[in-house]
Amino acid sequence: MMNAAFVVFAASAVFAGSVGLLVARRVETSVLLLSIQGVALTIMVLTTSPLNLSQVALGLVTLVIKAGLIPGVMYRLLREWPLEYRRDGVLPAWAFVAGAVLLLTVTHTIRLLTPTGIVLHTSLFFYGLSSIYLNLLQMISRRHVLSQVGALVAAENGFVILAASVAGDLPMFMELGMLVDVSVAALILVWLSRLVHGKFNTTDVTTLRFLRR
Repeated sequence: MMNAAFVVFAASAVFAGSVGLLVARRVETSVLLLSIQGVALTIMVLTTSPLNLSQVALGLVTLVIKAGLIPGVMYRLLREWPLEYRRDGVLPAWAFVAGAVLLLTVTHTIRLLTPTGIVLHTSLFFYGLSSIYLNLLQMISRRHVLSQVGALVAAENGFVILAASVAGDLPMFMELGMLVDVSVAALILVWLSRLVHGKFNTTDVTTLRFLRR
């Protein structure tokens, strides 16, 4: 029971972080929220089942990558930019409406799937799928290049929770594979962020449309 409470708390922290990522304008805040999500996922990994050596190792890897490496690289890059490049634009009004609709959609989806027995834990399913939707919404409503990177990492965090809600514990090789994939993708995108800022002197991803010309 105690482990279940820790898991739900960790999943709710990831969801709250996704909400914060969507509305935050200061990119430093977004980086901090990603780090908090990493800590929450580590707690989730360590409390989903009785501790063993492989679980502890996976938890440490999750902590290092999700709470340390990725946010750390993003923050280091961010500190190289002037203050005017460390803020995102105002979230469009339609994004708030879309976010509310997406959360209602998740609730309706749970009602449809619960009788089938596919969903093992409705709270985790809500937090996981809602986080994914909100992070996808962030990708299309935010323009700062590092906001896009943060949305990608946070969406993968949501996938971990969603998988736990329908499959229980994932095999360790799958969890490690997901960690490696998102780490490589995030580091490449951070590198591209540096190139975008150096080439166009901006952090607005819409500038990339000029690459087609």
